[in-house]
Amino acid sequence: MAFEKMAMDQVKYDVAVEHEQKINPWFEHGTMWCDYIDEDIAQTIVESLQVFTGYKVVKNLLKATTTEPWDQWAFDITGDKL
Repeated sequence: MAFEKMAMDQVKYDVAVEHEQKINPWFEHGTMWCDYIDEDIAQTIVESLQVFTGYKVVKNLLKATTTEPWDQWAFDITGDKL
């Protein structure tokens, strides 16, 4: 849990500095998730997590559906060192 909190705090800080926007990421099953963001913020999250962890991060966009009418981004930390 400490790793997840520290990673989320770093990502929130980096997005606030870069984009002047507040986001609400969360971790679920080892994946960071974030709703209501655009491609630029998603890329900032990738870069922030990569610097924080030292590992490659892959982002995936789950498009809105009728039951969840918003886009969701998933950020997976891989086992590949940078």
